[in-house]
Amino acid sequence: MALFFLAFLVGEGPPPVFRLSWRESLEFAGMAGLVFGMLAAWKWERVGGLVTLAGFGVLCAMNRRFFASSILLIPAMVGVVHVLCGWRIASGAPASGIPWRVPRTALWIAGGVAGVFILLCANEMFGNPPLMTPALRPSPEMVGRWQGELTDPVPVKVEFLISPDGAVTVRMGETDYTGGRICNNRSWFGNLMNWRDPYEIGGGGVSADVAMHGRGMRAFICLYAGSRRGWGLTLRKQ
Repeated sequence: MALFFLAFLVGEGPPPVFRLSWRESLEFAGMAGLVFGMLAAWKWERVGGLVTLAGFGVLCAMNRRFFASSILLIPAMVGVVHVLCGWRIASGAPASGIPWRVPRTALWIAGGVAGVFILLCANEMFGNPPLMTPALRPSPEMVGRWQGELTDPVPVKVEFLISPDGAVTVRMGETDYTGGRICNNRSWFGNLMNWRDPYEIGGGGVSADVAMHGRGMRAFICLYAGSRRGWGLTLRKQ
């Protein structure tokens, strides 16, 4: 689990701690406590478990949505188990106890499952697109002309023209970007974990992450692939 969270830090780069607001700084501290508490619990069960739970508590205090996040509830529950195990170990073995240890086969199986999970996460985070992502044939609801408007820094009309074969032409203001295509942006694992936007438009000097939202389309558009500067907008089908 710690490797899973650290993968985000490696992939996205460390946050600008000294430029964050106090709320963002506390959220970062809570996430750090969540991760490093799990690492510390390998040596100090109770201390690591308490640090993990403290980090989770800080996150929930900053934003209640963290309490409903299944990916954060898992380490929180692990923290509870660490605290209980640490307390039980400190109380000593019972007089009538029978020596027991986890079978080596079970450890290998658990390690293999954890390894597969980490590989799937890495594929979903760093693959572009991830492996096992199916080919996309746009549905009739997706095909057509979509229009929206950017308001920052100046008002600019944006238009997506999506063809049945997946070809996309993007118009921003008076400039046309041709040669783009729309494709799936996540594999079955990404759909299961609800990571990334479902679709991506790439090529022709423009990239955009796209998601259908009711009768509209949400998009985060960049003027060239790989750019970290972009704009979010909502488009409507014409």
